[in-house]
Amino acid sequence: MELCIQLLNARISKHQLNELDNDFKQLNQAQQTLQLNHLYESALRMSIKYDFMQNVATRILASNTPPAPFISQLTTTDALTFFTPALRENKGFLAQDTQGNNVLHTVFKHANAQKLAFNYIRSLMLFESNDDLVKALAQPNARGLTPVACYIAYANKPSTPVKHEFSALLALMEIEQKQNPTAKQQLANILKGTDLNETSILLSAAYLQRSTAQVAHLVKAV
Repeated sequence: MELCIQLLNARISKHQLNELDNDFKQLNQAQQTLQLNHLYESALRMSIKYDFMQNVATRILASNTPPAPFISQLTTTDALTFFTPALRENKGFLAQDTQGNNVLHTVFKHANAQKLAFNYIRSLMLFESNDDLVKALAQPNARGLTPVACYIAYANKPSTPVKHEFSALLALMEIEQKQNPTAKQQLANILKGTDLNETSILLSAAYLQRSTAQVAHLVKAV
């Protein structure tokens, strides 16, 4: 077991939670990521400790920026749900990895068609006040793509999202484009010459505000 995990476990078992922040600051980004992932994995193994482990993660990230490897590895809706209280702190939703991705980029890019995050994110925006989450939705990565654009460009999409997720996705597109109306052009550039399935063409048309025929013509252009 990594020393950083042993230290974390020791602090928790001895109720030395006030030391967690200072310990975290002494670690490199890889070790910080190990600690955060350990909290999540522990919560999954022992559901009775879920809230406690979630609170520990929130305590740590309240005064520390999420490390880049952690952002890159946060790829599931379940992990996003666990870390949401922590990411609300200290502008965590706006933190970026080395490719300029925030956690919405990584979750959307690696979307599981059976467990999408769009309705969850939309609900957070509807029922909680979090300007950083709204900003994160329109934040471009190093390639100029927003989280929704990453989903359209890279995620596995065997079929159109179920109705409530599809409705939420359309709402997220609208929220994004009110903030960053020029972002969609970068997706158009990325899609040129690519091979898209029917679902990707439909979603691209909705995002780009073009017809499906126009998108089909676009992707054939080289």
